[in-house]
Amino acid sequence: MKLLAIIEHTLREGLARKTIIGFFVISSFFLVVAVLTAIFIPSTLELGNPQTGQETIDLMNNQEVIRQVQALLAGFINFAALLLSIFATASIIPNTLEKGSIDLLLSKPVSRNEILFGKFIGSLLIVILNVGYYIIGMWLIFGVRTGFWNTGFLAVTLSITFTFLVLYAPMMVIGISSRSSALTIIILYVFLFLISPILETREIIAQVASNDTVKHILDVLYYPLPKPDALGLVSRSLVMGETFDWMPIWTSALFALAMYVLAVFLFRKKDF
Repeated sequence: MKLLAIIEHTLREGLARKTIIGFFVISSFFLVVAVLTAIFIPSTLELGNPQTGQETIDLMNNQEVIRQVQALLAGFINFAALLLSIFATASIIPNTLEKGSIDLLLSKPVSRNEILFGKFIGSLLIVILNVGYYIIGMWLIFGVRTGFWNTGFLAVTLSITFTFLVLYAPMMVIGISSRSSALTIIILYVFLFLISPILETREIIAQVASNDTVKHILDVLYYPLPKPDALGLVSRSLVMGETFDWMPIWTSALFALAMYVLAVFLFRKKDF
């Protein structure tokens, strides 16, 4: 019951700070756009071909075309969901550690582990409810309009949620250490938009540099760190019904596990 109370408090905090509402409004806007697109988009597309003349593509009954569209959409959702999720949840731990808030929590018969775990579950629910709402909505729109119910697209909810779980681990460590939501957001965005893309293109960088040492250094950094770009490709593979590389999943999971253990250790040792 104490854990449920902390989870509920976290969700209420998300509502009070309008993060859940903002998520919902943005998702609803894009769902309305998708509905209008589904209504007015033609069922067939005429393409000019110099060799065969006019070629008609049946957009609504061509599963390969539908998968390609869903794969592109999954890439956009993956990017936008992580961007919004980090922004929406980065302040939860720092706000919990503010003078007054943490004092009130610690004055109650609740352990520090329960506080941290409750905040973690609450943050996860904020993200999964919004991501699930949008993806299920898009899945229904695609299914009703085309008659193709691609469960791989529905499974993107799991891959995005897993990526968030991986990234939320260092967010907790930074939040506990610095008590700064701004610093948490900055560090995660720098990693997402700068460090991660560099590490994913490490082989190309090494070839351009013509230096094996550069590749070895980038490899040493790449394998222990989370791999959001590679996990984004997992979303595409799920939509396309293709096999995918498990290495980014288990290495990212190991990183997250280590960060969560560190977060618990720091929180238990923190002097409030």
